[in-house]
Amino acid sequence: MKTEQMASSPDVADFPPELYAKPLALVGLTGLDALNNAVHRAIWDAFSNNRRPDRAPVQFKLLSASHEFPPMKPKRNSYDWYIPKGILKRNWMNKHLNELPAVVVVFYELDWDDPHWNEKRIECSSRVQSMRVALDGRNTRLAVVLIQQTVSLPTGEDVLAAERAAALCTSCELNPKSLFVLPHEDHLHGYTIRLENAFYDLAQAYYHHEARNVKGHREQLNKTTHQYLFVRHQFKVGFLNELKQDNHTAQKHYSQAYSNLLEVRVVDTNALEVKTVAGFINYKLCKIMFQQNLPRDAINQFRKHTELFRSCLGAKDLAFEHHAWMSKQFCAFGEIFEEAIRLGLPALQTQHPGFYYQQAAQHATDRKVSCEELCKHVETYPEPDPLSGESSLEFYGQRPWRPGKLSAEPPDPSKEKQGVQALQYREKNTVNHSMLIIGLLSSAISQFKTYRCPKMRRQLVVQMADEYYSSQDYGKALTLLSHMLWDYRSEKWWLLLTNILTRALNCAYLSANVQDYITLSLEALAATTQLPLPEKIRIHNNLEKLLKKLPPDPEPNVTPEEGLRAKDLWSKASRAELLTVTVEMNSITSCIESRARFTKSKYQADENVVIEVFIRSCCPQPLQFSKLSVTVNNPSYSSEFAVCDEGPSLLFTCGEVKRFACKFLPPDGGRDLQIGSLLLQLGTERCTILRFTGSGNDGGTACDAVCPELQHFRPSPVSMPDFDNIRSLTSAVIVPRDSKLDVTVIHDEPALLGEWYPIKIVVNNTEEQKLNVVGIDVMLQTSTDDASIEQATQMCDNVAGELLSLPIHFELRNMEKGATEEKVLYMRGHRTGHRNFTINASYSLTLFRDSTPVENSCLKEVSLTLPIVKPFDVNAKFFSMKFEPVTKTFAKEPFLIMPHVNCSSPCPLEIVDSSLELSQQASSVDATMKSQLRSVCLKDGEIGAEAYCVCINQAAEQPVALGVYTLQWKRKGSNSQVTSSSIMMPTIRVEASPLAVEMRLPAHGWVRTPMAVSYLIRNHTELLLELDLSMEASEAFMFAGHKQLQLRILPDSIRTLDYNLYPLLSGLVALPRLKLTPVERSDSPVHQSLLSELLERSLPSHVYVMPQAKKAATSVAVAS
Repeated sequence: MKTEQMASSPDVADFPPELYAKPLALVGLTGLDALNNAVHRAIWDAFSNNRRPDRAPVQFKLLSASHEFPPMKPKRNSYDWYIPKGILKRNWMNKHLNELPAVVVVFYELDWDDPHWNEKRIECSSRVQSMRVALDGRNTRLAVVLIQQTVSLPTGEDVLAAERAAALCTSCELNPKSLFVLPHEDHLHGYTIRLENAFYDLAQAYYHHEARNVKGHREQLNKTTHQYLFVRHQFKVGFLNELKQDNHTAQKHYSQAYSNLLEVRVVDTNALEVKTVAGFINYKLCKIMFQQNLPRDAINQFRKHTELFRSCLGAKDLAFEHHAWMSKQFCAFGEIFEEAIRLGLPALQTQHPGFYYQQAAQHATDRKVSCEELCKHVETYPEPDPLSGESSLEFYGQRPWRPGKLSAEPPDPSKEKQGVQALQYREKNTVNHSMLIIGLLSSAISQFKTYRCPKMRRQLVVQMADEYYSSQDYGKALTLLSHMLWDYRSEKWWLLLTNILTRALNCAYLSANVQDYITLSLEALAATTQLPLPEKIRIHNNLEKLLKKLPPDPEPNVTPEEGLRAKDLWSKASRAELLTVTVEMNSITSCIESRARFTKSKYQADENVVIEVFIRSCCPQPLQFSKLSVTVNNPSYSSEFAVCDEGPSLLFTCGEVKRFACKFLPPDGGRDLQIGSLLLQLGTERCTILRFTGSGNDGGTACDAVCPELQHFRPSPVSMPDFDNIRSLTSAVIVPRDSKLDVTVIHDEPALLGEWYPIKIVVNNTEEQKLNVVGIDVMLQTSTDDASIEQATQMCDNVAGELLSLPIHFELRNMEKGATEEKVLYMRGHRTGHRNFTINASYSLTLFRDSTPVENSCLKEVSLTLPIVKPFDVNAKFFSMKFEPVTKTFAKEPFLIMPHVNCSSPCPLEIVDSSLELSQQASSVDATMKSQLRSVCLKDGEIGAEAYCVCINQAAEQPVALGVYTLQWKRKGSNSQVTSSSIMMPTIRVEASPLAVEMRLPAHGWVRTPMAVSYLIRNHTELLLELDLSMEASEAFMFAGHKQLQLRILPDSIRTLDYNLYPLLSGLVALPRLKLTPVERSDSPVHQSLLSELLERSLPSHVYVMPQAKKAATSVAVAS
């Protein structure tokens, strides 16, 4: 019972909860029946719930009508004969935080128009007076809140409300500013926010008044006998300003309190009290400085604080209390620092809370050491209990056996001795020092991890493991040390690794952990560990015993008591049924190293796969293994192959390297093989399997990873393989057997755009046996540059048949030895470029491996690249009837379309036929349109052209499409199918013309022989055209006909004029020039420039005249 009572008592260095609490103004609410009245419950919830940071810093407390407040001490008129018994009373902070409200608010249900107004007014004033009496003369502010059902009118508009409010204030002796109204119908939350702000203003006035009262006592104090009061009063003023949320003023008074405390003379009897109060004040100062964003000031204050009190040890027999106090100071500052960082304060890698948690853990360790030294002889608890009444002491930091004693009074030696003995007994039997240290180390590790300090984190984790070891929690210690082994192993810190390995071996032994003990023993036997040879021999002997299911010998640093407990655990572990232990060698630096490799990277399906395995032992003692095997993985399954299971071959001495080979038949072709792991079995009674990964990086030494390029210079015995220079090859691929099938592709490149291009595939069976089925797959290779190439390529095996989708698969069956099969495919490309085809011929045949028939797949792959080029380019040109190039034409006037076919094919092309399919807007002038390129053969670079006379009847604003030109062609001299290529003719602009002029004359004339010429003038308008015609004279001709004439041409009619020309000169002679002039009329649809242009483009200007024949000239028609 005594021990349980001591265990529940607080630690001497702990801070009281009221010191941690955030100072909030306390407001008491009375008159609310929150249990039975729904309206009152809603009001209370609105005040007390959802206290967000943006609301007023107020703490609400629900008071009953009969609530009793803390009694008020009698006022002191003078401090002349007053001697304080302590510095800071234990109940003062809690009283102002939770018991004594700054404002008491009386809630009462009363409407301004209540019919029983007078009776309720009297009852309300009675409640206020009762509360005033209960406060017993304190300065607590009183306020009244009337709960009303309706919203009052604005101030000044409701006369009745103003009168009754004044009457109620008079009756209650209340300031009108302390009377409030709370409608509870709507917007209750908004009303409560306004009310709590008003209550907060009243509370601030109260705390300001209380602080002034405390300051007023300063003039009555003197430094001789009232030094404690200087500290106490400054602390009180600072705390009241904190409640007022005036942190700047609070910091000033806390600093003054700290300065006054430093002036107090410290002796053994008051050292604990002074340090306790100093810790409280320092905590308040640092917290306020962090809140005011002054982290440097907070850190400097804490450093000054710890330097000042570091040597203030107090009673030497209670030195552990000083270490506990120092640990608490660092821990509390770390917590404040961490909270400030959570609120947005930036921290550095060199200045963060982790350092303070680490110092706290160090002082906790000093506390543990001091306790072990000072309390080792304390076995009994003194009677009567000198610590009775400890929880009811009046002042912080005082001893229960001498409460309120001044430092000048000499202590009672017997009571002091009993008190020290009681404290030592409690420290020894109730304080779990290891858990305190572990908790602080855990906080420090978390911070160092956050701020990326890995080396500090590792050091602290090792310290935590030591504490777990000290508290006999060997399992957790082993877990932490195992993690640290990984870190120090990766950084090659072999000395540190050896020390941690030794401690981890102790933990594994004391917890009888077979798996970890074997793993750690194998690592301890490695060449990298800096253990002496006798120690390695001892570890090897323990490992041999463990493999024989015998308990190992105790570790050197194990105490006899620990050894006895471990012996019992090992006896139980040894009697356990057969156990198989698997050690993952890739995570440790072991005394066994391995290399594994395929002899080559590719194996054909008809040959054995060979794996070489090299094993080296660095163990100072011989190691006997019982079995060596290798696991090989492929995408389908995993297989284990035995390499060696002979005892003599698996006996290794120190530094010996042995080579082993494993052969096996590979799976079917096209599979990747991966060396999954090497399995080395150690022992027979307790089977231990050492699993090495196939990469060959297991168990490497320090030099292996640091300077691999120097491995060639390491000496190796001539009789052994050069282990250090073996390069691992852990993957290989099983490729199909080399095919003897002959696959030939016959074609005549290049392929021409749009033609069905024949591709002949010839397969010749050159295997030594009949092939039942040969599968042919034709695949088109696509690329990221042209993903739609497959859509621009068509395939078929019969031009008249259906298309085949890519990839194409067909089979050739029952191919005898030496037989030949052919298959013709046709390819048509709709876009130029290259087509890359892959033709795979796959088949199965029976092979014999070690006289065992095995079905084996073979593959023959042929690549084919086909260029596709244009067979020709077609360009269309437009000419007038005078064979002059034009870019536009006129409605109802004929013109010529001349397609030019430019052959670009490397092989000659034969034009089978050509045609022009006109659009609806165009029509042919000739009755029939015959191909002029039919049966024409074109070679590369040659051009073929033909002409079509076309007329467009209507003008158009947009260019007019003329139609489609179609060529039917094939390669010359081939029997391939005729290919039809269609080309869209270009567009031409068509403009309207009011009239057209046509001249009909012979192809040539003869000198002095008359020739007939006719002019046809067409009116295309819907108006009557009046024109003046004139024929200019010419020196080369005499003519008969109208020289001048006035024409009247009806709408959509033709006027024909006939002339007889008599040539006088031979050669290319200029014709007489016809001239048309419009009659000057305002509504005339033609003008002179239009007529001049029309005559210029329509009428020939010259005619060829032959010289006069020596014989009689041929008669020429003459116009009548």
